Amino acid sequence: MRANVVSLDGMMLSINADERRGCYLEVLAALKQQMDAMLSHYARVLFVRLDIRQHEYSGDNAAMSDFCRKMKKRLGRQYKTSRIAYLWVRELEKAKKQHYHLILMLDGHKVRHPSKVIQMAEEIAAGWDWPRPYTPKNCYYMLERGKPEIYAQAFERGSYLAKERGKGYKAATANNYGRSVIRPCINQGGIRYGEV
Repeated sequence: MRANVVSLDGMMLSINADERRGCYLEVLAALKQQMDAMLSHYARVLFVRLDIRQHEYSGDNAAMSDFCRKMKKRLGRQYKTSRIAYLWVRELEKAKKQHYHLILMLDGHKVRHPSKVIQMAEEIAAGWDWPRPYTPKNCYYMLERGKPEIYAQAFERGSYLAKERGKGYKAATANNYGRSVIRPCINQGGIRYGEV
């Protein structure tokens, strides 16, 4: 099945959607903005995809926000970096409890493989008595400036988070997604994006 295409910031990017399964443009824009911002700071960015599950339903996303804060703190200590991007989406389908799809983006010069990142996520989940996070097949990409084909592949993979299905069960206090707010690097020439 052929993926659809979206235009963002003048770029045509394939997305994981078709005529039956649409995507939220707001989530796609957030994904691209955080990818571009990270590539403006680092020539290489590790892009990692995980799924986070909980045992019980929650009407808000406080636990997921706490999970991301704890991950950022541990990753920052381990790799001596403060700039860590993330994007998560909340989904609730037929099951009575929500799950989250998560993307983490880190300095690819300091973090070259996701094994320790996955291990940290598993340790945090175990400490909170959550189910073990699920690691999808081919869960990571190493984004590099000047390599638009890898950028496009990671964006298409990440666009799964923007799918409409499973997001219509919004509780009064729960958003369907959350994200970091990494600002692009600004130099004398203006904003420098990832050259993709």
